Amino acid sequence: MKTVEQIIDLYKARAKYYSPLQSKMRLIQSIYNGTMEVPLPDLEESSMPFAPNLMAQGIDQMAGRITSTNPQISFSSAKPGTRSSDRRAQNAERALSGWWQRDRLPLKMRQRGRHLIAYGMAPCVIRWDWKNNQPTWHTRHPLEALPSTDIIPGQVQPNDVIFAYRRSVAWMRATGYGDKVVQLTNDYDVHPDTSILMIEYVDIYGTQLVAAGYQTADPYMPISLLESDGSTLKGVLLENIPNPIDMVPATIPMRITLDGAQGQFDNMIGMYYQQAKLMSLEVIAVEKGIFPDTYLVSRPGEVGRFLDGPHDGRSGMVNIVSGGDIREVQSQPGYLTNPTIDRLERNQRVTAGIPAEFGGESSSNIRTGRRGDAVLSAVIDYPVAEAQENFAYTLEQENKIGMELAKAYSGETKTTIYVGTGNAARPVTYTPNDTFEHTEHVVSYPATGSDLNQLIIGIGQRVGLGLMSKATAASLDPYVDNPEVEKDQIVAEGLEQALVAGLQQQAASGAIPPLVVSKVMKLVRDDKMELAEAFNKVTEEAMAEQEQMQEEMTPDQLAADATIAAMAGPQAAVAPPSESQQNLGNLLNTLRRGARV
Repeated sequence: MKTVEQIIDLYKARAKYYSPLQSKMRLIQSIYNGTMEVPLPDLEESSMPFAPNLMAQGIDQMAGRITSTNPQISFSSAKPGTRSSDRRAQNAERALSGWWQRDRLPLKMRQRGRHLIAYGMAPCVIRWDWKNNQPTWHTRHPLEALPSTDIIPGQVQPNDVIFAYRRSVAWMRATGYGDKVVQLTNDYDVHPDTSILMIEYVDIYGTQLVAAGYQTADPYMPISLLESDGSTLKGVLLENIPNPIDMVPATIPMRITLDGAQGQFDNMIGMYYQQAKLMSLEVIAVEKGIFPDTYLVSRPGEVGRFLDGPHDGRSGMVNIVSGGDIREVQSQPGYLTNPTIDRLERNQRVTAGIPAEFGGESSSNIRTGRRGDAVLSAVIDYPVAEAQENFAYTLEQENKIGMELAKAYSGETKTTIYVGTGNAARPVTYTPNDTFEHTEHVVSYPATGSDLNQLIIGIGQRVGLGLMSKATAASLDPYVDNPEVEKDQIVAEGLEQALVAGLQQQAASGAIPPLVVSKVMKLVRDDKMELAEAFNKVTEEAMAEQEQMQEEMTPDQLAADATIAAMAGPQAAVAPPSESQQNLGNLLNTLRRGARV
């Protein structure tokens, strides 16, 4: 465990090391949020950007396509073919799926997809949720993450990481750290909205939370909580939570680049600034063309002067002059302004890979839908595939952290969670030490590089060609929560259709009495029972009525049929025709044919 002073010194070094990267991240953030200001030359003002925000469009579209499909979890059985081991592997898969579902991980992955595309990293911390008795994924903002400097793209787990963020004094008091505020500031009356720097240090040994503030040179003055007010940073330890596993409970996936973290749209920042500046100046020039500048030109031998004015044309007031004439000077934008703006927009699209289809448009040279899909695929398929593979490997490591935490905190506790949605939800009961006999598993996307639309079309084509079974298609389809339950439902629906067809045929032929058909129809129509249940109920009622009638009959009534049969004696079998009878029949047939002729 590090001391508070060591953590603060490490924070200073990391903040200096990552300062250039975070400066670029803040530029990306301001453009995405639309808060960037465009400084205009020769004007003492700034303007909001008028250019189309291609960066926000590209980030949302790429992140949405990357996370539109949910990855699949596959556990290998420790003893393939052994029913208990195979069932344990299935329970492990469903338990992890239940963790994801309860923690709303698909929604968190959409946030992480935006972080990965825009900032080049998507940090996350896995902690134990004591309320739900399962791991939970805490998505962290890349601007507050300071991982170890030796982390490289492709490496998911850092040696350690610092998260630096701010919390108010009111939050600290509400969470029970009021005494720490006094210890930090030497003041009991700190304003509740005062911001305090929080330094969270995470490594393999545990998590340490430090509240920090800058100390002034005068020892009797309270500590200033703003970075610019002093030079010495002082901190107090708020929490020290040991780590029960031999893994750092934090992951920082990064985009694959040549060197360090880099967002997909970093190279278009300068072009966006130039386009926004040109468009702002063009808007100003057009506005001046509508309300031109006014000049007073003196007449020969006279000195022109304004009696009332000069007034801006937009004010609606009249300029009154004496000894001169008012002339308006029209100023039009240069003829290369619009082509330059269009060229900058195209350069942004080509550099960052933002096709026109992201905005619901199509290029002028696209004539067919197939060609449009091919162009869009050439731009986005490989970045989407790379990001999905990155997230798949990251989720494997995060699942391992979650399983180790489950073994450490509730290894022998039997837990039941529900997996699936609606009628497909099924309970799964697991014990971490027993279910997670090993943590080796695979997380993979159904078709790496494909978004939801492409995935569904591709699955349907392969099933139609006979290259893929329906069971495999159900396991790859993101709309199917539980392939086994879906298969049972399909079989049940097929049998129900066969039952309906059989009942209709028997009712039409009279094999089933109309009274039975009407009872079944009434139960089904009133939504009281399903068809099979209604038919079983009517059949059981008919059998019960028949048994009751037999019980109510007297012995004489029961013996009547038997007595009549005994009196009739055994029924004699019909003897075959004799030879003379056969000859007589043949003669009669011959005579009949002759009469017809």
